[in-house]
Order: sequence, then structure tokens, then C-alpha cells
Amino acid sequence: MTIKKDLLVTAMALCPAGSYALELLLQPDFRLKERYEDNLRMQPKPSRDNWISTVSPSLTFGYLADDNELKSSFRWNELIYHGESELDFSEKIADINHLFKGERFKSDVSANYSEESSINTQLDLTGSGDVQTQVPKTTRSIAPNFSFNLTEKDTLQLGFAYVDVAFNRKPNLTNPIRYSDYDNTQYSATVAHVFTEQFSANLTASYAEFSSSNGNIPIETRIFVQNGSAIIPITITGNQAYAQKSQTLTYQAGMQYSVNETTQIALSAGLRNTDTQSSSVTRFPGFPTNGIEQSSSTIGHVFSANLLHAEEWGNFNVSAGQQLNPASSGTQNQSTSFGLRGKYNLSERLSTGLNASYLISEGQSTLSSVSTSNNRTYLSVTPNLRWRWTNDIDLDLSYTYRDRTYEALNQTSIGNSIQLQFSYQPQINRQVK
Repeated sequence: MTIKKDLLVTAMALCPAGSYALELLLQPDFRLKERYEDNLRMQPKPSRDNWISTVSPSLTFGYLADDNELKSSFRWNELIYHGESELDFSEKIADINHLFKGERFKSDVSANYSEESSINTQLDLTGSGDVQTQVPKTTRSIAPNFSFNLTEKDTLQLGFAYVDVAFNRKPNLTNPIRYSDYDNTQYSATVAHVFTEQFSANLTASYAEFSSSNGNIPIETRIFVQNGSAIIPITITGNQAYAQKSQTLTYQAGMQYSVNETTQIALSAGLRNTDTQSSSVTRFPGFPTNGIEQSSSTIGHVFSANLLHAEEWGNFNVSAGQQLNPASSGTQNQSTSFGLRGKYNLSERLSTGLNASYLISEGQSTLSSVSTSNNRTYLSVTPNLRWRWTNDIDLDLSYTYRDRTYEALNQTSIGNSIQLQFSYQPQINRQVK
């Protein structure tokens, strides 16, 4: 309830008080998805297959003015797992964004609140890769950004981003450290210069603080006790608390180059310095508490590369990058990713496409048992076919191949899925007041 009030207050504060012409925005949307998965939980040897139905209504509303606009959206995803009702979930995703454009000043403020399924999010860049069970995930974020035109060719950009992620973990959850709460705060400043209409360059400095904790991880160990003249083994249970904090300073330089009207290239590269403090506390009833604290300082690389080409027949985008990002694995992850997206228009209403990505994720912790346990690679390839049935209705058919490998466990899991999506977005005329 608090976050909803915060979003409402933000919206009221961002709305202009003046009485001038506004173009009201109201856009409903409805989607129905039917998906078949042969390995939903990404197990080495799947125990069953799944059929999932998703009913997804949404509404986007706001206004458009000469110098500013406000857009808000709310989407409800009702996930129905046929034959496994314990996985059923109601996702709620709310977004708000305000954009202001002045003569020399621009601001862009966005906020998000979401309650999502861990099965749908844990394979993402900020996840741990574990989709064995359904754990509710709540995310709150806000990101204001400001841009100042110092001269006709020079721009200063200041940014702030905060994200808070929490999981509703059950006491008997397996591998609870893979569902760790975390928050991340980042400050950034960018200076950009336009050399020509085709070429520009920039310098960026950013500072980020990451914090993660998981305070009740059940563990077991075996001890040997003497019973008369015999020594017998006994298994005892306890719990472990784990926490990590880190501070990262990043410097990078970038450039954007327009080869022509249809092709654009963006490149950036830099260095990061990360200070990390990790702690682990182990408790067994009747035994002294065992605590470990370690810290480290590391230097790493960051880079990104992006090629975009678009024509009347379609478009394609090739990307690669490496960054240090927050994650629900109890640590920050160094992620190296490669992506390919393409679309080809077969006719005016029929198109085909391909989305492919490859991720190398490496945990960054001073405790080796934690940093290596979640190191993984993840490959996803999705060809699709889209038919524009009418101006309001789209039909999408897609197939997805997934391959996830945990390096420390030498464990590879492969999954295949087929999805059919029906989308209805009525064409509503905007009203001008």
C-alpha cells in the first residue's frame, strides 16, 4: 500500500499546475499466452513437463504536453500452471515515468514496483539461475536523470538509480542463498561532446554501493560422539547467516557513430575498482558461534558494443558487454553477455524474428564457497513468427531453446518451450483538452 501511495504522490508532484493544452493518453492492452515447457525447472533430468496459461491485462495512461509528458502503466499477469497449482502466481507490475524537455535542460524520472515470479526472473542478468521453486519476488526502484546542455555541442548528464529486491522465502527453501535480498544504489555523471552530425563521444564516472544479506540458511554437519567405548556419528542442524557489502568506482569512455541513416555503432570501455566486505556466521545449538570476515579490493574491466541496422525489410541488432551487476545470488556478479536480435518482414502483416543471448556469470565474493557456487553460463535462442491479424490484434508463435550450466557442479540443464501469444490493443483516439 505504501508504494502505491508513493507512486500517486510522485505523479501528483510531477503534474504541471498550469492550465494549458494536454493530450490525454489511455491505452488498454490484453494478452493471452499458452506455453509448453519440457523442463520448466531447468533440471539435469526433468521430472515432468508443464503447460502454462497466462492472462495479462494492462493499462497505460497519462498525458502529453509541449514540454513534458507523464506515462503510467499497470500490468497484471495471472500465471496458471496446469497440474501444479502450487506454482500459480499473480504478478503485478506498476511503472511511472515523467519526461521534461526545456531549452537547455531535460529531466527523466522513472519508478517501478513489481511483484513477480522467481521462475520468470531468476534466469535474468540479476538472478542466480535457480528456478527450482516458486518464490515471490518484490522489486522497488527509482531512477531520476538530469541533462544540461552546457553548449550547443556539450552536455552534462547526472543520474541516480536505486533498486531494492526482496524474496518471500519459506523456512524449508532449498538453496536459500540463491534467493538473497539485496539493494543497490548508483550515482553517475557523464560529459558528452558532439564532434559532427555522425560522431559523438562521452566520458562517464559512476559510484555504486551494493548490500546483500540472507540470515537464516539451514545447514547440517556430522559430528562424532563417544557412547561408552563406541564412537558414533550424529548429524546436527544449524543455520548460517551471510552478508556482503561492496563499493564500486567505474570510469569509462564511449563513442557513437552513425555510418549512415540505417546503421549506428556504439562502443564504450573502462575500468572498475571494487572493494568488497563479506561475512559468514555459523551457529549450531550447544556449540560456539563461528564467524568469518574477509575483505578484498579488485580491479576489473567493463565494456559494451552495439551495432544497429534498420531498413524497410526489417532490422538487426548485435551487442556484447561486460559489467558488474547486483544479483540475488548473495553476491555481485560479473556478467559477460552477447546478444543478437533480428526481424525480417515477410509481408505487410507477416514477419519473422530471432532473439539469441549468451551469458557468462561469475560471482564476486571474498568467500570462495559462495563466489563459485553460482558461476554459470546460460544460452537462450528464440525464433519467432508474428502475424498482424488486424490493426488491433497480433498473433505470435515462438520456440525457445535454453541451456544452463553451473560450472562448480559440472551440471548442465537443457529446456525447450513453445509459446503462442494473442495480443489485443484497441486503437483509441486521444482526447485533446
